[in-house]
Amino acid sequence: MIRAFEAASGRTVAYQIVDRRPGDVAKCYADPAKARDELGWTAERDVAQMCADVWRYQTTAK
Repeated sequence: MIRAFEAASGRTVAYQIVDRRPGDVAKCYADPAKARDELGWTAERDVAQMCADVWRYQTTAK
């Protein structure tokens, strides 16, 4: 995710990998199969496109 946003923005994102905080989830998975199977929904954009859209919005919205 960080690399995708760096590519979209053309900037380096400063980050640190640290221990989880109390209340943070141990693991997170993103499998859209259930949404596809039960709702007939599929994403129209990939992560790179979403990062580019967010960056474009942040840099042009007033």
